[in-house]
Amino acid sequence: MKKNKKNAAPRTCPECGGKMVKIVYGEPNAELMEAAERGEIILGGCCVVVDEDGDIVAPKWGCVNCDNRFKLWHSKLKTKRYLTA
Repeated sequence: MKKNKKNAAPRTCPECGGKMVKIVYGEPNAELMEAAERGEIILGGCCVVVDEDGDIVAPKWGCVNCDNRFKLWHSKLKTKRYLTA
């Protein structure tokens, strides 16, 4: 599994090999609803928790196949792994 660029979604799910897409938070408009229906994004809901630094404390990527959601990409690990949120 490779990460194409910083903050980009990994290509495949480490659990099932399915397609990984970005999770979008907030109230969706029609365009986002259509993108979710096409499997291009996952809608994460309207409420988001942030930490004391203002960083979102929620999954950033999700698998459209098995619905697993992931928060972090650890490039420092020998075998690049995802941590589930």
